[in-house]
Amino acid sequence: MTRLPEGRREVRPSRRVTGDRRAPSFGPKLGVSVPISIGLPLAIVGLFLVVTAVGTGRLLFFFIGGVCALAGALLFAFGKRL
Repeated sequence: MTRLPEGRREVRPSRRVTGDRRAPSFGPKLGVSVPISIGLPLAIVGLFLVVTAVGTGRLLFFFIGGVCALAGALLFAFGKRL
């Protein structure tokens, strides 16, 4: 493969040049990683289910909401490191 002239650079460098594996993302335009974009809505839905469980007294909503809120918060918190 021929070398690029000095004034030009690669738009997408090869994986050999970048080294480590990149985190999953929706691309450079949005700048949002996949775990964060899934974690935040999951945390919001989980909190909504917990509030609904408090209002209705349903134990199932409380457990499902707690699990969803915890999973969403963990994904949101550690999303940049995946």
